[in-house]
Amino acid sequence: MDIGERLFSLRAKTGETLQEVADKVGVSKAHVWELEKGRSKNPSFELVRKLAKHFGVTVEVLIGEADEPDQKQIEIARIYRGLEDLSDRDRAIVEQMIETMRFKKVADG
Repeated sequence: MDIGERLFSLRAKTGETLQEVADKVGVSKAHVWELEKGRSKNPSFELVRKLAKHFGVTVEVLIGEADEPDQKQIEIARIYRGLEDLSDRDRAIVEQMIETMRFKKVADG
């Protein structure tokens, strides 16, 4: 599987449009489409790195040298990545909420 196929697969799993991905990594919608279709076969390392970071995967996953995560793993990585921008206090609140939900799940059976 080449980078275009991986990019399309990851974008499908996240439910994002070409424009949303393009906006997040700072390129045009057409450029993302060209990558997916294999018409642009030599993206810069910087772009590959940005795409990998955006999808919460390694560069190796994006270029096909490592297994692609499933949708659940991508969702978890995206949530985790979003925590980086929070303050220490807010991260602690999120952690406490997760623990509360885990406890409730165990209690509910």
